[in-house]
Amino acid sequence: MIPNTRVPSRYLYFAVICFFSFHSPSINSQSVAKAQGTKTKIPLNLDRAILIGTTNNVLLRTIESKKEITKLVITEKWREFLPKVGVQYMGLRNTNVGSIDNLYNDVRLTVQQLVFDGGEASLQVEIARLGEALNEQDFKVGAVKLKLDIQKAYLKTLSAKGKILLGQKVVEKMNESLRKAKAEFGQGLISRIQYSEVTNKVKQSQLTLLKYKNEYNQTALELKQVLSLDFHVELDLEENLFTDFVLSIPQIDSEEAVIRAMNTREDLKKSQLVIKRLKNEKKIADNYWVPKVYLGGYAGKNGNDFPLKHDIYGLNFNFVLPLGSTVVQSNGNLGVQKDGTGIQTYPGFGNQTVGPGINGYESSRIQFFDNLSYSRKIMEGEVQLSEALMNYKNLENQIGIEVQKSVDRVNESWEMMKISNSGVILNWETLRVGNVKLGAGQFRKEDVLSSELEFLKSQQELTDSLANYMISLYEMSFAANIDLSVKKLIQYEKGKGNSVIAALLFDRDPRKAIGVDAPGE
Repeated sequence: MIPNTRVPSRYLYFAVICFFSFHSPSINSQSVAKAQGTKTKIPLNLDRAILIGTTNNVLLRTIESKKEITKLVITEKWREFLPKVGVQYMGLRNTNVGSIDNLYNDVRLTVQQLVFDGGEASLQVEIARLGEALNEQDFKVGAVKLKLDIQKAYLKTLSAKGKILLGQKVVEKMNESLRKAKAEFGQGLISRIQYSEVTNKVKQSQLTLLKYKNEYNQTALELKQVLSLDFHVELDLEENLFTDFVLSIPQIDSEEAVIRAMNTREDLKKSQLVIKRLKNEKKIADNYWVPKVYLGGYAGKNGNDFPLKHDIYGLNFNFVLPLGSTVVQSNGNLGVQKDGTGIQTYPGFGNQTVGPGINGYESSRIQFFDNLSYSRKIMEGEVQLSEALMNYKNLENQIGIEVQKSVDRVNESWEMMKISNSGVILNWETLRVGNVKLGAGQFRKEDVLSSELEFLKSQQELTDSLANYMISLYEMSFAANIDLSVKKLIQYEKGKGNSVIAALLFDRDPRKAIGVDAPGE
């Protein structure tokens, strides 16, 4: 099962097809837009980003296209269980000078059936089916990894967008302070040095905003790359990192997470399928000595002129026995010519004339050193199977370590977010006190602006902490195959975000936001 934040996995692929049938800009439309000098604008949220990235990914498309090939391979292997039926015609025309003309026509229906191969055909069908299952697992593994890459790239872009929002608010305040300072300087109420300090603070805020915008441009390009979108496309992120995500305290049992990962991880399932396939291939190589027996027959008519009058029928067999590198082959035929004169083809003797009655032949040969590859195939099978088993054990251990590390990162990023929350609240209270003192004439304007910049810096750190916490949750979701929406660790609720910054934006008490320790804790 592919872990999903908000979209049920059973609807994912259907939703991909439906959404892009009606909403995604086509390649032609993007080309036209570029030719006209305009940009295609795509509204984007996290779910839609996952759908776009999954649909556009070249690797997933390639794996998906292999489904039909694996189905054809299964059909080919099943063909060995069915009789091979054909129609054979043989005609002779001898019209030599000085001799009697010789005309002969032979039409027969032939059939051949594998009757014994030691179970090799069944194993080949099973191997083909395992190949189909492996292709499906490749798709799931690729989709899960791609989903994580999209989530991380999207959150980094959303984080950068949030910083721009914070930076713009501070720049607006700074510009307002600059306008007041300019008027006060003109009236001689403040000195040139004080006016220069205010101007410098404003430039610092503008530079900080410029850095945020550059960060957003870079992360947006990385997101487009992950989504396989043209770089001319303009993204319109509909979600807000601060106000649209409800976060919860991480309460994760690492042992339970490891057990779940061992039972549900798609890459482990893929490794198990690889082992099954290699076991079957090794079994085929080990049973190289098992003989193969084919039985066949024919029925038809022959004669000089059409319509043909003389009935013919018969049975044949083919026997192949590998003995080391030596191969023993034997084949034979027993036929009946009802009346008239017929022709039978005997290996080594060519076409022979036969009369009414029973006719037959048997041929055997021994080919020395005809199958030197048998020992190499056995050894290769043993090595590949041993390697697959070791890889499976290593993968189990790697997944256990990966899950434990991801849980630790979640707890660490949660604590970092709490520290960032404290920094924001401290600077918020400092700024609030500074504004009160400024109104009472007990605080300098330049000091308040410095507090504004420190407040912006603390909010930037909190923004990074929020994004890192959410990314660590998605990484843990990938590692342990845990659905975050079921655990309610991340929930999307428009306008109901419970971060400290959301509380400040909505004029709520930030000390009641998520991840804020009460005094004395």
